[in-house]
Amino acid sequence: MDILECINNKRSGRSYTDQEITDETFNELLNLGVKASTGSNEQPWGFVIIKDKEEIDKLNDITKKYVADNLEKLPYFKQYESWLHNPKMSLLNRSPYLLLIFGNTDSHWHVYDCTLAAGNIMLAAHSMGIGTCWVGFAEHVCNTKEFKEKYNVPENYELVTTLSMGYMRKELDPPVRKEPKVFYCK
Repeated sequence: MDILECINNKRSGRSYTDQEITDETFNELLNLGVKASTGSNEQPWGFVIIKDKEEIDKLNDITKKYVADNLEKLPYFKQYESWLHNPKMSLLNRSPYLLLIFGNTDSHWHVYDCTLAAGNIMLAAHSMGIGTCWVGFAEHVCNTKEFKEKYNVPENYELVTTLSMGYMRKELDPPVRKEPKVFYCK
């Protein structure tokens, strides 16, 4: 799949098979991810890969409880309130894999650089039939001191994104987007 086809067809995947993503495939995706542009060549990214389904389910439960208990502090999640009380709903998309991208806060550019790396990973994964979805719900749970200690993430690294991942259950239609807003062009 060429890059233009990949960009035109990539959607956030939320329904995955149980097919294994091999260590070699993860290594390839990470190596493609870190080819991203990086401010001052600081390359501030670090990764956590969670492959344990029970661990992912536990993180989902903790995340649902945290968001439900803190909706007043998290008004941007208010629209999902019914999901939080639905036992069948998984905020982590019943994903067989999670990829978390952390940025070294010593770099002013860590959020931008890690976001660019995530974009590379998401496009590369799509080209391989692997679906990804940026999961904003997990940011408050997966950026805690306890979480970082458990997964050997240095204190000065902050979570930039959590991606649910897995081979796609079905191919999705291309995304439909509004026309770009151009404020000035001369």
